[in-house]
Amino acid sequence: MPATKPGPSSSAPRRPLPSGSPGKLMSELGRRGPYRVLRGDLGIVGMRGQVFSPDSGRRLPAIAVGHTWMADSQRYRDLLYHFASWGFVTVAPDANSGFFASDIGLAADLRAALDIVSHVPLGHGAVTVDPDRLGLVGHGFGASAAVLAASDQALRGHRAPELGGVVAAFPAPTTSALLPAAALVRAPGLIIAGAGELDTMDANALPLAQAYGADVVLRTVPRGAARDLLERRTIKSFVGMNGSDRALHAMIRAAGTGFLLHSVAGEKGFGGFADADGAVGKLSAVDLTDPPVQAVDAVSHLLGAKPRKRRLKKR
Repeated sequence: MPATKPGPSSSAPRRPLPSGSPGKLMSELGRRGPYRVLRGDLGIVGMRGQVFSPDSGRRLPAIAVGHTWMADSQRYRDLLYHFASWGFVTVAPDANSGFFASDIGLAADLRAALDIVSHVPLGHGAVTVDPDRLGLVGHGFGASAAVLAASDQALRGHRAPELGGVVAAFPAPTTSALLPAAALVRAPGLIIAGAGELDTMDANALPLAQAYGADVVLRTVPRGAARDLLERRTIKSFVGMNGSDRALHAMIRAAGTGFLLHSVAGEKGFGGFADADGAVGKLSAVDLTDPPVQAVDAVSHLLGAKPRKRRLKKR
């Protein structure tokens, strides 16, 4: 792989990992972490995509990130950088980003990307990955692909990896292979969805969590939708605005980072992020045995209908 290049915050000082309850940690984990970050390109190994990593470190944890439909890793640059700043070698393949994208194809690419960074030194040899500390992250279409990649079955010649954890943000229905594959996952999972989008025509967080084969936590954000996580590069990017919903982006990166530090990196003090019984900041936990009833049916939701507001009767 080519030598990775320093990111814009490469002078950030190292500092100890924070501690405290998950609610208190959310604010800290929503900000950049203690590691200086390098960026590289996967093109030299025959795969389109990007890799972000800490500037140095031996046997670091690594994650592969799957993009949503009709998007690529450029729409997640700040998110990828964020994970790397907290100590994760973060790789994001760009294949299967067109109209006829394949969820199984992207899942195979995620496995291949993890395999590459697990065996190829980065940053002029200063960075290596621990093959026993691997994880997957995905958004939308890529969230479902991440679950497929985590399943205990071969995909296009790529064997199932040993994973520490899976984060699926706003998962979307893909093909009939998804839910049977979810039952074959052995790594703990975190699934995040909108409060009103647990089971709709374009969101399947609840059935995915119910089919999941390992320990899983389903959390909902109070507001926001899948599209709000996508970054858009405009002139405002020069002043730190990436075009996504800032509050939602902060919640997703904080909750995802905390869960990955616990499940993949094996760091102590972050177990609360994998606790299915309590809220984490503004993210509520869903009881999979007694989920909330959707206020709008799936078809009406797809057409943009909103829940009716109850009017108080005048006495």
